[in-house]
Amino acid sequence: MKWLEEKIEAGVTVLTMNYENENRMSGPFTKELREALAGLERDEQVKAVVVTGGHEKFFSNGLDLNWMGQQDKETLNSFMLDVTRLLKETALFGKPLIGAINGHTFGLGTIWASGFDFRIMREDRGWVCFPEMDINIPFLPGMIAICEHGLGKRTFREMAWSAKRYPGPEAVAVGWAREAVAKDEVLPSSIELARFMAQKAQPAFALTKKRWAREVVRIIDELDPEVIKEG
Repeated sequence: MKWLEEKIEAGVTVLTMNYENENRMSGPFTKELREALAGLERDEQVKAVVVTGGHEKFFSNGLDLNWMGQQDKETLNSFMLDVTRLLKETALFGKPLIGAINGHTFGLGTIWASGFDFRIMREDRGWVCFPEMDINIPFLPGMIAICEHGLGKRTFREMAWSAKRYPGPEAVAVGWAREAVAKDEVLPSSIELARFMAQKAQPAFALTKKRWAREVVRIIDELDPEVIKEG
């Protein structure tokens, strides 16, 4: 893999993102993320996954606008379909998926991480934000669905409508993050939670998660392609 590093320890895989400095989502990076998650889901040695950023300042800073600006409409439409597939596969991921949110998380990075099972943030630095209402970018139906699925309607509405930047403790208070901990504890705390979750019975965990995500899947499969095609 070019931008991802996998390290497995006691059944928990830490997936570290190193795409440029901010882990912004481009077509190639999104494809690599999808391939990595698919491989981890198939690997019987992997019982849970922790996703984190390799740079101290950012977990994921949304869309790679520089990459997008160099693409034609057909490529951009294909990319957005890949984005929705990543969101669907995240919602359906059959093993515990924990976000070790080590830094700023904006836009698509926030949307994607909202589909994880749990998120642990830094308490000292790093914001999480849905900036879409301030920059005039509407959410796709599937983006709304996965955020409401992972956060609940009330939390998503509060965060999305306000476009507020939430530091770790406030993200816990509003319901986006499970915990806010010291910088050096973000990854260890996430791994500890992943090890606890890895003990949950299979296939009960995977089947329940997939049944719970059925509406997310329906919306992404039925509504997103038409909205993307319309532009």
